[in-house]
Amino acid sequence: MKTSLRAAVAVALLAGYYLLTLAVFAVAGLALHLMVRAPGLATVKIGVGMLVVSVPLLGALVKASRHRPEPPGGLPAGRAEEPALWAAIDELAGRIGTRPPDEVRFVPDVNAAVSEETRWFGLAARRRYMIIGVPLVEALTVAQLRAVLGHELGHYGGRHTRLGGITYRGSVALERTLGALEGGGGLSAVLGKVFTGYAKVYFRVSQAVRRSQEIEADRFMVELSGREAAAAALRSVRVTAAAWAFFLNRLAAPGARYGLVPADLLGGFRAVLAEPVRLAELGQVLDEPEERDPYDSHPTLAERLRAIAACPEPGGLVPDARPATALLTDPAALGERLGAAMFGADATALGWDDLAARTARLQADEAALDLLAAAERTGGTTPAALGTVLADLERGAGPALGRELSGGTRERPEALVGHLRALVTSALLASGRVAARLSWSGEPVALTGPDGTVIDLVAVVPDVFGPAHVPALRDWLTGWGADPAHRPEAPGRASVDLVGVLYGVEEDGDFYDALVLDVGVLFVRISAAEAMRGGMSTLPVRERIGRLLDSTPAELLGRDGSWLLDRDAVVQATFWARKDQWAVRFLVRRTEDDGTVHEGRLRVGGKPPCTDLAEAQRALRVLFGSRVQWSEAKV
Repeated sequence: MKTSLRAAVAVALLAGYYLLTLAVFAVAGLALHLMVRAPGLATVKIGVGMLVVSVPLLGALVKASRHRPEPPGGLPAGRAEEPALWAAIDELAGRIGTRPPDEVRFVPDVNAAVSEETRWFGLAARRRYMIIGVPLVEALTVAQLRAVLGHELGHYGGRHTRLGGITYRGSVALERTLGALEGGGGLSAVLGKVFTGYAKVYFRVSQAVRRSQEIEADRFMVELSGREAAAAALRSVRVTAAAWAFFLNRLAAPGARYGLVPADLLGGFRAVLAEPVRLAELGQVLDEPEERDPYDSHPTLAERLRAIAACPEPGGLVPDARPATALLTDPAALGERLGAAMFGADATALGWDDLAARTARLQADEAALDLLAAAERTGGTTPAALGTVLADLERGAGPALGRELSGGTRERPEALVGHLRALVTSALLASGRVAARLSWSGEPVALTGPDGTVIDLVAVVPDVFGPAHVPALRDWLTGWGADPAHRPEAPGRASVDLVGVLYGVEEDGDFYDALVLDVGVLFVRISAAEAMRGGMSTLPVRERIGRLLDSTPAELLGRDGSWLLDRDAVVQATFWARKDQWAVRFLVRRTEDDGTVHEGRLRVGGKPPCTDLAEAQRALRVLFGSRVQWSEAKV
């Protein structure tokens, strides 16, 4: 089926969705008319049932009709700031015979894309946007970047973006409709199956259109840059995506948790790309099998490479092998802007060696304190230290510590081993005889002795660790000068981790949505009306949670009526449930600076529509561990 025909079918299916929705409203109107004109048990049941279905459906349709895609984010790249890049874009657009984008933006992703604001069902084009991933510019040659840009401009040349706004709103409408019908019974369940089947057909056809458009756009990149540059660019995109994910997760981003960021973000990424061992390791993603999904928006890499190989080779091309950064005015300044946009301008910028060493120390200290807190709860010794944990492990308390570290539900030896290695690392670094050093090729951070010898923690804290290993570990730590009384200071945190969400819960007559964070439970007050929404549909709840997650904890805590239940202040959390209602009573203890101890209780309850018991227990167990208990009596 040709792309144009597939597109016509997709638009027809989208129109059919609206007709199907209008048919539901028509039936609902007829049912209500019969209920009024001929009231009876059957007509009332049908009328009320159709009303219950139609109200959330109408709400979903109205919200979807008002929804508009936001312009792409990122850092603006104006013509005056990036003249060489814009010259390349203008030249490629001219060769394709299309209008260039009105705006170009740099993003911190391995991606390039175009979009277009249109009206009159795609007949009139308004503003065009192009986004360019900075990691791609760092990894590609000029010829390969031109191929990528040619592919994206090919979407304009092929008029692939003209119906983007219509199909986008149609997709939003379908998703909202399915959300409005989700979780209901009776007529909602029946209509839910009908619309789900319709959505599957629509998305399969529309995604098939997008895959065909990608192949068409690949032909443009071959015409502009040649088969070799086009194929190399596609392969590089996949490897670069793996490299960028590794770089962020293991090297650049961990320090941001403590307010520490790299001073030279892109310099570090170039170091990863220049390390042969690391690049060969990451390049293995090209050998991984790709699964074909009918809902994928892009063909597989193998399909695209075959299509490129079948294209005629254009003549007269002289590939430009310079780094693509040659098209940028000031790559270093762009890296600084990108880092500030990603991590915030107020963070402390460090060189890579200092960043790696300080982050490793803070990560080890934080995980070590988690183990020490678990030892205090299971063993009763307060405050616990390195020697306390070793003594507990020697007497066989490892399984209990593993359960406590994993939320008190099951033994997890790997959790115990990981935290024990962190405690050992923290003690070694505190001794002053061991240093944490950055490595671009092996593990991102290695522990080294005074002579530079790498310390193998796995040898002294093996994956299977038991009481018999403790004496040797204790002697080994003594040899390195580790203090048995070692207990690190709590590191300052610039961010928190999300454990779960509790919505529609009640405390002392007020209703709240709550973020369960790794530092405590952040309660955000909502109205009683908001708490009750979701009885007919889960869509209002999901939208509310979405807005909650879009805000930072600091912003939420600043709202009127918001408050934080500190994790360390909770002594016990006792659950009780009956049918579809549940409650948890917290025993809270707080110590003032002068040593005065205050103790109190608070009760948080839930009944539909709210977070169910299983999810509430899961989130609070992760946070409070064995402090979460069960009661048969009402709390």
